Amino acid sequence: MGPDDAFIERVSVERVDPGVAGPYEPGDSQFTVAVSARAVTGRFGPVDELPAVLIATRLGQAAIGHLVADHVGLLHRLIVELGAHGAGLGRWAVGALDCAVWDLHGRLADLPVAALLSDRPTRRVPAYGSWLSLDLQSQGSAEWVRRTAGEGFAFTKWGLRSGPDARELAGLAEQATVWAGHRVAVDAVGTWGHFVAAGAGPFLSQDVVRWVEDPLPRTDLAAYTHLRQWAPRLPIAYGERLVHAEDAVNLLHQCRPAAFTFDVAWCGGITEARTWLAAAQEEQVPVHLHGRAFVPAVHLAAAYPGVADAVEYQIEWEPRRQRALREPLRPADGHVTVPDGPGLGVEVLV
Repeated sequence: MGPDDAFIERVSVERVDPGVAGPYEPGDSQFTVAVSARAVTGRFGPVDELPAVLIATRLGQAAIGHLVADHVGLLHRLIVELGAHGAGLGRWAVGALDCAVWDLHGRLADLPVAALLSDRPTRRVPAYGSWLSLDLQSQGSAEWVRRTAGEGFAFTKWGLRSGPDARELAGLAEQATVWAGHRVAVDAVGTWGHFVAAGAGPFLSQDVVRWVEDPLPRTDLAAYTHLRQWAPRLPIAYGERLVHAEDAVNLLHQCRPAAFTFDVAWCGGITEARTWLAAAQEEQVPVHLHGRAFVPAVHLAAAYPGVADAVEYQIEWEPRRQRALREPLRPADGHVTVPDGPGLGVEVLV
């Protein structure tokens, strides 16, 4: 019997053993989602407490009895179960559960998730390094940018929150590009707003930076349509704050970002991410998957190399997320080797 006729028998939420992961710090994710069928368990983690609670109290029960390999049907069932609560936290919970089911599917089939998604996945995936907490105005920032860029990443991305005026922000971005020796991407983390973004636009073409990510506090069609009119040369990126596929399709078509940077777990999981990848491919917009769900992102990028390019590796946060993995999945020479074990190919120590 294969995975095609296996039914989900149990869904649980497990706490990562602090003795394994080391002392927790504020903001650390402490839970993993476990899904079982035929005495085999798939897992995804780490997951924050609130989505974990939603899975434990509501979504997990809805998944029991569903075919493991019917990912689209399960996604629809979970979204219906959430009802009006399907955005934000709800999507994150759905995404975490979906990733755990894909891990289970791969383990039952004895195949990596990338091989379930594609007949010819790539073996290595390019990664870009992001460091959003470094203040580019601080003493020593030049050395950190140079050192990080020297680690072989495809490129690097740096946080650039609003504070100085628009021209000064543009100058900092240009300075980071000089330090790195390549065009950097910058992440405004939703702090710029229309006036700052429009003011920086004339100084930040794609000759200077790869993109400015999330310059606006909200990712909606009207806001970015206006920004496109005010700053037509500004290369923008967005995606991680989106929830619905319809919104993603409309934004891709109308606003043509320089990069689509959605998160595999936050959008609703691997199943939903395939729809978003197809939409980006239709619009010929490059995808650089957000790093919060790094391991599933690597599998997706390996399965769809013509659509998904370098995956984000969050330098200051990802090593902490992977403390509870038996063999952490980390870049070397700017690439990540896709695990060849079944499922997601990593083992969570619980």
